Amino acid sequence: MPTFVIYCDAPHKLRADGCNVFVAAGADAAAARARAEALLGVEAGGLGHFRTVEMTDATGPFAVQGHGPIGGRAQDHWPSLTRGGDRLPGAGT
Repeated sequence: MPTFVIYCDAPHKLRADGCNVFVAAGADAAAARARAEALLGVEAGGLGHFRTVEMTDATGPFAVQGHGPIGGRAQDHWPSLTRGGDRLPGAGT
């Protein structure tokens, strides 16, 4: 299954909670975006204005500036708390 990066590509689209870059696998870009929206607990299409890029061997390295990754499911190795000390609504336990 392909992996996609979903990210804010313009300053006026930045989210107030600081969650502006997501990495998710999906059958296609729309499915990956839906998984990111579920993690955030936002309505379907809530990240529709973010840019989506498929990760391939041709994708160059990149850095995400700001707070580190947040996942939160028990089987993940990602930290579970946001910069505000809360869990993401769709992170599970």
